[in-house]
Amino acid sequence: MSQLKPMIIVLLMLTSALAGCAGDDTTDLEQQIADLQQSNDEMEDTISQKNNEISMLQELYADSISNAETERSSLLEQLDELNSMKEEADNTNQNLNGDLLIQYNLVMEWIQRAVYYDFSFANMSNVVMNYADLNGADLTGANLSGSILSNTNLSYADLYLADLYLADLSNAKLFAANLFQANLSNADLFQANLRYADLTDTDLSNAYLYEADLYLADLYLADLSNANLINGFLYNANLSNTDLIGADLSNAQLSRTKMTLANLYNANLTNANLRDADLSGADLSGADLNSANLRDADLSGADLTAVVWFDTTCPDGTNSDDNGDTCENNLI
Repeated sequence: MSQLKPMIIVLLMLTSALAGCAGDDTTDLEQQIADLQQSNDEMEDTISQKNNEISMLQELYADSISNAETERSSLLEQLDELNSMKEEADNTNQNLNGDLLIQYNLVMEWIQRAVYYDFSFANMSNVVMNYADLNGADLTGANLSGSILSNTNLSYADLYLADLYLADLSNAKLFAANLFQANLSNADLFQANLRYADLTDTDLSNAYLYEADLYLADLYLADLSNANLINGFLYNANLSNTDLIGADLSNAQLSRTKMTLANLYNANLTNANLRDADLSGADLSGADLNSANLRDADLSGADLTAVVWFDTTCPDGTNSDDNGDTCENNLI
């Protein structure tokens, strides 16, 4: 439009020149020029207004596009979050289903084990099963370390190679149980019933066997080092080749017990009843036999170095105090 203005002025000048040639009256021409100028100004205003409207529309468009892009980005982020949450939920659900399947299989396994009393090689460490009835159960190789089995009935149970380290078996019934090569180290067997139990080559080191009943139990090659057997009942038990180093057997009933080649180094046998016991070839060096009863015991080939003899009943029935504080010369 700005380019049209000069052209209009030129046209008016030409018109004026022609008018001058025609005559001297220019009133109409001047009016026409003024009218054209007014029209031109109005057109300029219109164009400016339209340009402003266009600018506003462009700004609104730009703002709308920006808002739309922002909204789109926000929606895409929310979609990504939802997809991530869905994926996480799917993974959690899958893991839960896997865990449920594992738990279901474990439950079914234990139900089957309970039905057949088969707990062989099961991991049962630190479980609480006091007063449980496991009579005749198969616990071969089972891990029962740290478990509480007080007052539990384990009679005739098979505990071959079972791990009972630090287990609480106080007052437990282990009548005729198979504990061959089991680990009972540091176990609590207070007043436990181990009559006729097979404890061959069993680790009972540091075990607490206070007042335990081991009548006719087989402890051949067992490790009873530093075990507490105070007031224990071991009548007719087999303790041959057993490690009893540092064991406390004070007041124990060891009558007719077989202790051939047993190692009783530094053992405490104070007031123990060893009448008719077989101690042939046993190592009694450093043992305390204060007030012990050795009447009719077999001490042939036994190592009696540094034995404490005090008020001891010798194998021949005499008292060590009357024999120069020893029984070494009063064997049978």
